[in-house]
Amino acid sequence: MRISQVLAFAFAAAAATFSVSAFADPSIPATHAANTVLVQASPHAAYHLSPDEARHMVGTFQLDDGRTLTVTSQRSKVFAEFDGKREELVPTGGKRFVSRDSGAELTFDRVPFADEVVLNQAKH
Repeated sequence: MRISQVLAFAFAAAAATFSVSAFADPSIPATHAANTVLVQASPHAAYHLSPDEARHMVGTFQLDDGRTLTVTSQRSKVFAEFDGKREELVPTGGKRFVSRDSGAELTFDRVPFADEVVLNQAKH
């Protein structure tokens, strides 16, 4: 490794150490703060659909109450159309999704290639 690469690596490591300590909890003593990292992420950040999985989620589903739910996709995003609105669905688990706008929860029997879906809307 060249000296310029070593210096760049050392600088990057120092910057990373600084940024990690900058987010450390101030209530933790300084001896432990260097080993503490606060990570804030949405609860569904670990679940992602590939474009192929999203494409195979597409379909029209008849809900128990007689309404029709239409699922479409664009790249790796999935959208649901119900009650006259189109909302993006965010995956929160293996078969569970939450609509980004209304917070409606959708559970599919399997992902991809679902046959059934359950829609649970929050009552306002």
